[in-house]
Amino acid sequence: MEIEADASREAVNEVVRLHHQVYESEYGLDEAFASDVAVQLAEHSRSGWPGPREGLWLARLDGRVVGSVTLFEENRELGRLGHLVLEPDTRGAGAGRRLVESVLDAAREAGYERLHLVTFSELRAAASLYRSVGFARTSVERGVRWGMTMDWERYELSLASAP
Repeated sequence: MEIEADASREAVNEVVRLHHQVYESEYGLDEAFASDVAVQLAEHSRSGWPGPREGLWLARLDGRVVGSVTLFEENRELGRLGHLVLEPDTRGAGAGRRLVESVLDAAREAGYERLHLVTFSELRAAASLYRSVGFARTSVERGVRWGMTMDWERYELSLASAP
């Protein structure tokens, strides 16, 4: 499994495809989910993303994109990890950890003091991965989105104290 930085239009399209393929089918989210991901990434791209302190990383297996993760600059001190997704048949081999570690390395190099992310509670394996690299859950908010009632969890990591 290879992890590579790639913020091309094709790479962004792969992120949207993965979100449609994985989250809509596995978690029963309606089709607006992948559309919202596409709109969010398009708006960021129009604003100049990825900037020098941001990025998109893809996991490839035999040349096929099987996972992704993004880094966005919120402000000088705070970055946001997002769009972590892996195809089901590639989980458990360390690709998710390697994607997250790519963001952590880039965030440290960029000089961020903290990272945060927002996820939903059904993503238990992802939450376990986030906690294993030092993220702590800071809030939970129940809401309805993409046709489901879910608990939205915010995690934060101080890069100075991360393992």
